[in-house]
Amino acid sequence: MGYLAVQHTLRNTYLLNVLALVGIGVVMVFSSSAIRVVPGTEIDPFVFIKRHLMFIGFGIVGMAIAAKLDYGLWQKFAKPIYLLGLVLLVLTLIPGIGTEFNGARRWLRFGGVGIQPSDFAKLALLIAAASYAVVRRNELGSIRRGFLPACMFVGVYVVLTMAQPDFGTSLFLAASSFLVLIAGGLRARHLACAILIMLPFASAVMYAKFDHIQSRVMTFLDPSMDPRGKGHQVKQSLIAIGSGGMEGQGLGRSMQKLYYLPEQETDFIFAVLAEETGFIGSALTLALFASLMLLGMKIARRARDRFGSLLVTGITCAIGLQAAINIAVVTASVPTKGIGLPFISFGGSSCFFYLCGVGLVLSVAKHCVSEQEAMNLAQQEVAGERMPESARRSARARRLTAST
Repeated sequence: MGYLAVQHTLRNTYLLNVLALVGIGVVMVFSSSAIRVVPGTEIDPFVFIKRHLMFIGFGIVGMAIAAKLDYGLWQKFAKPIYLLGLVLLVLTLIPGIGTEFNGARRWLRFGGVGIQPSDFAKLALLIAAASYAVVRRNELGSIRRGFLPACMFVGVYVVLTMAQPDFGTSLFLAASSFLVLIAGGLRARHLACAILIMLPFASAVMYAKFDHIQSRVMTFLDPSMDPRGKGHQVKQSLIAIGSGGMEGQGLGRSMQKLYYLPEQETDFIFAVLAEETGFIGSALTLALFASLMLLGMKIARRARDRFGSLLVTGITCAIGLQAAINIAVVTASVPTKGIGLPFISFGGSSCFFYLCGVGLVLSVAKHCVSEQEAMNLAQQEVAGERMPESARRSARARRLTAST
């Protein structure tokens, strides 16, 4: 009875943590977007928040459905899900089907509602990577049978997102999926060698071919070089963060959102949050993300099987990685990338698919085992009793045995 209570508390705590972040997002999207509509016009000033709430509603329904279903179902349909993501990414590149905006073709529109297939691709690729690591767990240590096939099925998604072009998302897809594969047993040194070989060549090609990458790199190195042009967004973001102080200017009182800071409800919403709630509100938001990561890894450790553990690990790493990249961009720690803050930034498809991902985590958490049982399963896995065909200890087994 005690263990069931702990299991129930773990799921509820994880869910409340996510809902707290979603609540912060609702407040900040309304605060940062209402000013975008000019008073006196026929445009509804609540148009952004209404759309955001609509996708949150769809996302909560998707989360509830995913939480009710057995997560093993997603392993059975990993290939169709991967192929669906592939088809959607291809469709964005077809003129007349994909919608072009600011020189990028990243959206599909259905009945006036636009979605980014790359948001679905994030979740689809994590499911595919977790399934691959389970099916080929005995071959992940091999370059020919484990590493190269993984590079191929991940690389297809990466190439298609780069063709949009969306370099930030392509790098994110590669990083999050290979984190899952490494957790499943892929050798990190194989990946490190591949990165060392390919990174200089790929960086040189992208820097020479795409002018906006050059400008982003130069702006990152010296934001004051073009303060009214390419460096404007970063400069205004830093001004907003610095203006927040300890307690902030107060909700709704941000000055930088008054047409100074572009993309204030999407990529740079954290700057508005920092200005209005100060260090206290920013630290609370970061603490919620950190808590979500810890809870996610705890669920992954207690998963009843390897697929559930890797799936939760992937979703947890994806949320943490995207949050870290977004905040690093807002604070001028890395070059500018078009990646929003999970659960908080305005963006319908991103919020919807991340909430569906949360549903998968809750589904795994519903079947979590106790610490002792998880340890027994890990020991059986190490000894070859649980998976006799496996010649190597999984990363999950090594983590569990090392923790004792």
